[in-house]
Amino acid sequence: MKIGTITLFLILFSSYSFSESHQYVNPWPDAKLKNIEIILKKDDKNFGIVKNDDGQFISLKTNELLNGNHEIDGTSYPFKNGLLHGEVFGATYRNGQLHGVMREYRTYYNGLYSIPSFLYAKLNFENGVPSGTQNWYDPAGNIIETAFYQKGKRLNHKKILQKTKTQNSNENNYENKKSEVIHKFLSICSKSKVKKIFDNNSHIYIYTGKDLDPNCLQEEYSVYRNNNYTITKYDDFPWGRTTKENENHRRHPTDDYDESISFSKEDAYIQILSPVKEACAEGCVFEYDHLYFLDKTFIYMTDFYGYYSYTSLEKLGDKVINYGMAMGTHHRNYMYGVQDILKAEQSISSFYLYGDAQTEKTSDSYTTVWEKKYWQGGGAIWISTKRNWKNEIIELKNWGNSCDSISNHIWWNLRSKHDFPNSMHYESFKLEILTYLTREPKPKWWLAALPYHKDNDWCYEDPR
Repeated sequence: MKIGTITLFLILFSSYSFSESHQYVNPWPDAKLKNIEIILKKDDKNFGIVKNDDGQFISLKTNELLNGNHEIDGTSYPFKNGLLHGEVFGATYRNGQLHGVMREYRTYYNGLYSIPSFLYAKLNFENGVPSGTQNWYDPAGNIIETAFYQKGKRLNHKKILQKTKTQNSNENNYENKKSEVIHKFLSICSKSKVKKIFDNNSHIYIYTGKDLDPNCLQEEYSVYRNNNYTITKYDDFPWGRTTKENENHRRHPTDDYDESISFSKEDAYIQILSPVKEACAEGCVFEYDHLYFLDKTFIYMTDFYGYYSYTSLEKLGDKVINYGMAMGTHHRNYMYGVQDILKAEQSISSFYLYGDAQTEKTSDSYTTVWEKKYWQGGGAIWISTKRNWKNEIIELKNWGNSCDSISNHIWWNLRSKHDFPNSMHYESFKLEILTYLTREPKPKWWLAALPYHKDNDWCYEDPR
């Protein structure tokens, strides 16, 4: 069962629907980013070229505008009157602007690191912006998405569903075994059939049923833990011993944890210590699961993917449950409609919330903080964004300890990817952003939003 309630909420409240307004891909903001040309001049000189104030390439050897093919950093580029003119990076340029057919490839198809995820695209540009028919293809050569632009304005857009093999569940044997332990005890302590639901994307397990006795569950969990593990306090834990010697040792979250704790049946939410969920570093510690009661119905949530988890129930149109998962250096956050959970059978989809935390949620958007990102060449930063309920970036927020010009931010992205960034690397970066925006005019990718940030400066959190 897909997440119908949240989907309905997004349709009702989001103001960014394809059908309600046209979307644009704007020309590259050269005037705003003029400073990056100044920064690149130093490295360009290493290749015997330099740009003049009109953006034309000049040969330092002849002091003339580049014409014909010219080799830069081992690659030949076509020029006319000092401007790119011809086929470059699989795209066609005319007088320095994208103009004509562009063919773009991606190594991954539907992969985690593919932005965007397609095998092949055939795009058409005119005077630096998309114009005409744009098509994206799957590995079999079928068109999976198509759009039509007129001078940068998207007039229509369509996704074409192709028959594909059903994706296998990402649930592994380790997770399945642990989930069955939970399922067993919930069934023992409930007077109804207990449904087990798995989210293939988040690796979160959700169980639903009726008339659950939480004190029965606590007793069963306590017996299981003590029968299957040697539970010690912090000072008694066999630190430093080999894995074989301490693999069966566990600790409670705190030394004063009371196994005989009891719960009131009137509680709407209970945090209960799991018999099988653990956070393991030098040793393994039992972690908590989450139990909600809606009259006689219960919703039980856990995962065996992150270190620890936390949840909240809130009203956002309808009731939703937020599930946060600590992953070590960052957190993942997911949202489920309560009615979607109750209607689901064996599987469910969540809405992914960016950022370690969300500072504000409205009917139109939410704002993130501690949103972990990476420069293209590596190196983590944390940013803040305002996103609509399609996860498209409405605004890059100024937040963090490192503030600089947009030109310098783009320079550092190029610097992270190349030892000596030059103007051709910059052209390649521009091309990547513009082709991404052709498919996603309102980007989810932070780098695609960066050149069009409304201010000349931008701030983020730099861990260095």
